[in-house]
Amino acid sequence: MPITDFKIEVGAVTGLPDGAIVSFNGPIDARSVAVFESQMDALRKRQFRRFVLQMEEVRYINSTGLAYLINMVEAVQAAGGALVLYNVQPKVKVILESMGLIELLRVFPSKAAAVRELKASIPTPVPVAAASAKASAPGAIRRLFRRLFGHPDERKLP
Repeated sequence: MPITDFKIEVGAVTGLPDGAIVSFNGPIDARSVAVFESQMDALRKRQFRRFVLQMEEVRYINSTGLAYLINMVEAVQAAGGALVLYNVQPKVKVILESMGLIELLRVFPSKAAAVRELKASIPTPVPVAAASAKASAPGAIRRLFRRLFGHPDERKLP
């Protein structure tokens, strides 16, 4: 069944040739995450590494959507990029806070603050040992999520 209540728009980040602003409209759940994943994968294949996710019209996100966001943060960081969110709805923000994901997903109140953080996140060279230690925190969150909610491939869609 086609998903008609979920839309994505993509724009450029001024001053960052590898940056994209991605705006969502609709819930991020098991039905819509494939569309989200497809769009983000297409952007990454076009060498985008820095993402500002505009979440104003996302009024609901479930464990499948959260798991994908966590995986996306890990993949983007591994490629030397960054991902930030802004205009997160209060209901969604409560979910992120209760799961301890606010710092990992880096939530900002405005587009200007999110873009400023994204521009400041241009990485400086890090020794390999420090980089691998830093990458383990998101992995721990992913393992916790899978323990709580199961692996996305093991869940049955309605």
